Amino acid sequence: MILFPALCTVASRQDDNEASLFRLDAKRSDLLNVLWAETITNGEDDWSELADQKLELYEKALLQHYGIDLDKSDKSFAAGLQKSFAISTTIGPLDVDDFSTLGKFIAVLYALIGTPLFLTVIGQLGKMVTSLWQGTTLWIVTIVYIFISAIIYDIVEGGSDDVPFIEAVFSIFLQFTTVGEVDNEFHGILPYCVVVLGLALITALYQEMQHNIERFIHPFEYSFNRMCGGVERWIGEKNEEKKLSVSTRIEEENEDELSDYDE
Repeated sequence: MILFPALCTVASRQDDNEASLFRLDAKRSDLLNVLWAETITNGEDDWSELADQKLELYEKALLQHYGIDLDKSDKSFAAGLQKSFAISTTIGPLDVDDFSTLGKFIAVLYALIGTPLFLTVIGQLGKMVTSLWQGTTLWIVTIVYIFISAIIYDIVEGGSDDVPFIEAVFSIFLQFTTVGEVDNEFHGILPYCVVVLGLALITALYQEMQHNIERFIHPFEYSFNRMCGGVERWIGEKNEEKKLSVSTRIEEENEDELSDYDE
């Protein structure tokens, strides 16, 4: 189901660094020369308009040099798989600009079908995990798994030594809790398998925490219900007193009218 919306269009790119640097230097030289020449001959408004145009061209050349294409969406199989996985697991986040009009319609249909199916699978896996580990053991297993997953994630994604290990741990935690990360990318099948099992562990942990919270607040819930019942009875008594007062006043008025009629 996850593979359904993924589009398999594989593209290969080869960049010539020397040629790219040469073009970038040429763009920078052209920018400086033109701005210097126009500073002498043109006014402020014309110079600002020309400067904006030249800076935009230079920014595009700079982005192209670093392999960043803002006008082209990634239609590779890996990108499609990641989008479909993010939709079905509700991890996200997704950039709506990456979807065409037809793609948005398909994503809505896929979310309505794929998300309940995936959450059902995760729920069943969570029950299986709960049958194996509970209480403190479940906490220890989840924490250890997060650290092991962070190590795997750091190796698979080719993490730099300059990046703190806590960054990998935090990234894994965001995935497992379905919060998501904006700049996160998965490479290969292994990270998806790691996340699925992590979601099952976190789901089991959430269920146990929810049960503990319910047991903890049960006495307070009983007291709150008693208080609400007392308030409801007090309001009911006040309403009855008000109705009785109104009916008594009406009877007195009727008696006064009858006495006046008899006289």
